[in-house]
Amino acid sequence: MRTLATALILSGLAGPSAAPLFAEEPPVLVIALDTSKSIGKPGLDRAAEMALGILPELGPGAEAAVFTFDDQSRLVQPRTSHLEDLSRALSGVAMSGRYTALYDALYDASRYLRDAPGTRKAIVLLTDGRDENSALKIEDGLKVAEDSHIPVYAVGVGQVDERVMRRIAKLTGGDYFPPGSGTAGLLASRIAAGPGAPDVAVEKSAPDKPAGRASAPPREAAPRPAAARTAIAPTAAPATGLRRGWWVGVALAVVTAVALAWIALGQRSRPRCATCRRPLPDRLSECAFCGREPVTAPPPSRGKVSTEAKPTDRTIVVDTAPTIVARVGPGTEEYLEKTVVLRERPVLSVTRGPGMGLVYEVKTSAPTSLGRAKVNDIVLNADVAVSSEHCRIRPEEGGFVLHDLKSTNGTFVNDRRVTRQPLTEGDTIQVGETYLQFRLEHRRS
Repeated sequence: MRTLATALILSGLAGPSAAPLFAEEPPVLVIALDTSKSIGKPGLDRAAEMALGILPELGPGAEAAVFTFDDQSRLVQPRTSHLEDLSRALSGVAMSGRYTALYDALYDASRYLRDAPGTRKAIVLLTDGRDENSALKIEDGLKVAEDSHIPVYAVGVGQVDERVMRRIAKLTGGDYFPPGSGTAGLLASRIAAGPGAPDVAVEKSAPDKPAGRASAPPREAAPRPAAARTAIAPTAAPATGLRRGWWVGVALAVVTAVALAWIALGQRSRPRCATCRRPLPDRLSECAFCGREPVTAPPPSRGKVSTEAKPTDRTIVVDTAPTIVARVGPGTEEYLEKTVVLRERPVLSVTRGPGMGLVYEVKTSAPTSLGRAKVNDIVLNADVAVSSEHCRIRPEEGGFVLHDLKSTNGTFVNDRRVTRQPLTEGDTIQVGETYLQFRLEHRRS
């Protein structure tokens, strides 16, 4: 009889005791996987293997999507309940990029889940907790997750910044799993328990003690005579305090020296145009002034004439359209079409305020930061009303989106204060007393 009951339970015919992991509604899960070089190839392989094992543990009907992030975050697998789709997406991940856009990935994953159907949602974040060059702050993603009641289960990989990982988990109602402590089954059961359950990742049971033997209470140390206490106490404390103060002073001196050297190196290595010596946003940018040479027709060929073109062929190029096709050889039956493609380059042109007339290039594959600090891509240090890190322009959703970084005086687009604003050509951005126009320039490719 006991064997028969066990078989019925395992086969799902024994009533409520065989209910699936999620009796009411299967969950929707986002797996955010760090693919930057800081976690290392072994760490990435372990994280991908763990991520792949979560979906089967959640039971039928559960869905999972995959985000990866390094220089920027990207959706590599939309929501799916098929394990083979998830396996295909995770098998294609590899380390890449120079930075770790952790905060951007947290924001993107939270927004994706917020707009997904259902009420049972969770994010599994597999990373070392280090952020580099994100367009957003950590509070941006945390706010979306908190407002949407989406817990984040942070799984440590590699050399972890535990302070960041614990903060993300705590503020969203999730858990932090130190490196080596998380498994697919443990994560699935924790997601099933929902926000507010005890932190199973850090709970550790006490070591087992031999049976039949009661542990003896700890022996108290014999009290020291009053004379000895008064003789030792006055001399030990000052010596410890002096040593600690000495080490703190040395550490502060070293940090100050490194900071000053770093600032000096940054000022010396600021890239400039080789022709006009104007400052450039980065070493790969072209000078917006020297690079504005007019596009003219090429000189006629004086050498050997190619079989693909006749000596009378010529190309007329006008610098007002992205693609120009000129038909040549009028009066003949054969027409030769030559195409000159002009590449669109997003730029910010200073139209008012300090630096009026300067033109800065906007990156198309990474965020572009604006502010007074020298670490920004566009340094506006002549405007005292600009914050140290004022705003960032981030390639997003097929265009460019402006994000205010909680600046003191705010960021305005077309005279309206914004925190997040998609940009269109011709928009005027105001930061402090500086006005910049966002436009697309056409450059000959």
